[in-house]
Amino acid sequence: MCTRAMLPAMRRGDRTMLRPHALDLEGRGIADAEDRQVFVENLFVGESAEVAIEHLSRGAPVAFGRVVERGDTLPTRREVPCESHYQSSGRCSGCPLMTLSEEAQRLQKVALLAHLSLTVERVEEAPRALGYRMASKRVAFPTRAGLTLGSYIRGSHRWADMAHCLVDHPQIADAARLLVTEARALGLRAWTKREPKGLRAVWLKTDGRAVLVTLVAPPAFQAFATDLAARLPAHIGIAFSSQTEGSNNLRGNKPIVLREPSSLTLEGTEVGPLGFLQPNPEVAHQMYDVLLRDEHGNPLQGSLAFDLYAGAGFTTRRLATNFETVVPCESYAESAAALGVEPSDAVTFLANASSAPEFINANPPRKGLGANVCATLRRLGAPRVHIMACGPKGLARDLADLTPHYRLVELRAFDTLPQTPHVEVIAKLVLA
Repeated sequence: MCTRAMLPAMRRGDRTMLRPHALDLEGRGIADAEDRQVFVENLFVGESAEVAIEHLSRGAPVAFGRVVERGDTLPTRREVPCESHYQSSGRCSGCPLMTLSEEAQRLQKVALLAHLSLTVERVEEAPRALGYRMASKRVAFPTRAGLTLGSYIRGSHRWADMAHCLVDHPQIADAARLLVTEARALGLRAWTKREPKGLRAVWLKTDGRAVLVTLVAPPAFQAFATDLAARLPAHIGIAFSSQTEGSNNLRGNKPIVLREPSSLTLEGTEVGPLGFLQPNPEVAHQMYDVLLRDEHGNPLQGSLAFDLYAGAGFTTRRLATNFETVVPCESYAESAAALGVEPSDAVTFLANASSAPEFINANPPRKGLGANVCATLRRLGAPRVHIMACGPKGLARDLADLTPHYRLVELRAFDTLPQTPHVEVIAKLVLA
């Protein structure tokens, strides 16, 4: 009998039939083959294909392959509607699930979560499958025609033009196209080592009416940014954020407003040039309604609540309607100032708490709360903790770290960014 240990080691160039059992966070199928796991782009759970092995990892039993010939294929596959997509006429890799219907995408996300030991019956549908993204970052790249705005192709230093992106809100897409047209008319360039005064990146946000554009570039670009602002329509507010020399930080420093509007307002909350805005506010607001209720659907209420990673303050303001005191915690200076608090990281904030509140809400970045925050939460011992996680892998680690001090009473998933593998999860925990 041939055992796994007796099988020959996999080599580059090998071909093998694979059937994925899960999806990874990049939207690739995960299949077991010989002595390792193989990750395959554009191959989903429920499908099979002959796969050519292209790369083997030296540090882990992992390989990467490409589909050579398809076997079983999902009936929910479709022609990609977006010109920018790599399966169409473009090169953008940002929407790897767009080859499936939206319902089929959500089923794949259920499998993605299950692979991380996050079990949900379904991923809840977004109101809009296209044109939903109201906050977007684009990088400036040099072309023969002048600068263009796009994104890096996944896993490479090559770039893709996003001029025809279908998931961006139409106002963001229009503003980006206008920005490129006027920048080229002025002869402006993208940053390179040979062009150290060029534009590095652009942050675009909209509230559905106005657009707020933040230009990130070295300080010398500010004069060009002022000229560019004068050429754009009145509904587009322009800010300039200078980048520290030699830095790769695409956020830049404290922004300078070049033209109003200098902020957007959504649900009574102001968001500035570099303030945080959920990419899909419609789904985010649905999630907030779930997040701030118990597992039976009852609104949370009491005397004291903490709101960790409060961002622009959407959850802080909602909590204030049912709690006597809500104390937000936010590390980014612009957002903290808007909330009327000093910037603070979550560990320091919780360590300085004199007593546990009745409720702690947390909306951490993709990496999750992390071991230090989880340890501080365990020591503080608030009766109830809810987490709104944009990173399922980080959430899985956090839940393992908080157990057995806390007991998970509800887990719900939302299709925050259709066409992508991104899925957000709400976890509700009570003190065990």
